[in-house]
Amino acid sequence: MPRAKLFIFVICFFWNTSGVPVLAQSTENWLEKAQALDKDGFWNEATEAWEKIATTNTNSKLAIYARLRLGATYLKLGQFQQAIDTAQATVQVYPDNFDAHFHLANSLSALRKFSEATEAYQKTTTLKPDEGLGYVGLGLSLFGNSDSKKAIETLLKAKKLFKDKKNISWYRDTRYMVAQIKDFAKYPPSFSNLWLKNNLTVVRDTYEKTVFDSRQYLR
Repeated sequence: MPRAKLFIFVICFFWNTSGVPVLAQSTENWLEKAQALDKDGFWNEATEAWEKIATTNTNSKLAIYARLRLGATYLKLGQFQQAIDTAQATVQVYPDNFDAHFHLANSLSALRKFSEATEAYQKTTTLKPDEGLGYVGLGLSLFGNSDSKKAIETLLKAKKLFKDKKNISWYRDTRYMVAQIKDFAKYPPSFSNLWLKNNLTVVRDTYEKTVFDSRQYLR
């Protein structure tokens, strides 16, 4: 093959007609695929795509994002131990990442590992002390760990943060939580267990919809 033609062949191999490197385009394709599968509810298939991005990408922010989404997808599937394992691995690599600790806390509380969840939520309040939802998760986990006094103290902190930020809905919710915890002694444990499960689900959903910011990883 003449040298000029060989040179053209090599250039075409590494670059497509749009001017985007083939490797970069592949990463973008995997990301689009993972996001679409997740959005459409094909969560088993989405985990494969998130794993592909997390294990092959050299962009640390995108790798973190893929790990976080992988753990969140396991939660949607109800595979709580896999979610915990994924979150713990992420925390070990990125120990100061707020989202990694929040994912770990959410996963642990979903499996009712409240003692460990308490530590994870406590870490989120250290990393972002002005984020009230971390205190809500912490307070609920303390209640799940049979420490109603500290649970109430923590939820009162959350209530003040929400009041300062004029977040009326969560301000009201935390006020109700405190009042309900005080009254649960009158009722069978099944009442408080269901209440706790439902409220922790709300914490997870709220985190995903309003606290987690994918833009910091995908810019």
